[in-house]
Amino acid sequence: MDYSELSKLMVKIRDNRDQIAFSQLFDFLAPKINGYYLQNGLIKDNAEELTQEVMSTIWSKSELYDATKASISTWVFTIARNKKVDFFRKNATKSLNEEDVREFLYEENNKNSVNESEIKDQVNRINKELNKEQRKIIKMNFFENKSHKKIAEELEIPLGTVKSRIRHILTKMQRLL
Repeated sequence: MDYSELSKLMVKIRDNRDQIAFSQLFDFLAPKINGYYLQNGLIKDNAEELTQEVMSTIWSKSELYDATKASISTWVFTIARNKKVDFFRKNATKSLNEEDVREFLYEENNKNSVNESEIKDQVNRINKELNKEQRKIIKMNFFENKSHKKIAEELEIPLGTVKSRIRHILTKMQRLL
């Protein structure tokens, strides 16, 4: 698919909210955006999530596309770069306190049945397996008592993405224990 065809698809999306055109654009661009993220050091899961966010942004901000100002690829990869920068900024923040994780994982009645070294080993295993973004979301939800909606607003990601990430993280943590 050449750039003029891509631009025509984008105009259909912008002017008519054409879902078929978006589907065609998605099929063409998503693998390229995902590859861009993988080449820039993101793990597969994060690359896929950011690709989804970029495609969602393309749909929701389609009215901002102007072929006279930039080509479709320039516009799309500017969005992708900005999402990547935001992702790295958000994940370069403070790490979780080990004690907070320990308190989250074990209720008072279970503390007596698990010795301190086992707890430390499990917390360390979880810290190694969860990336910074995952630890941040868990901290925001469980330790800062923020709602899913508030997390979505602060991280500037869709509410459904927040919910699915938390579900995925908790499943991952459960497997580790």
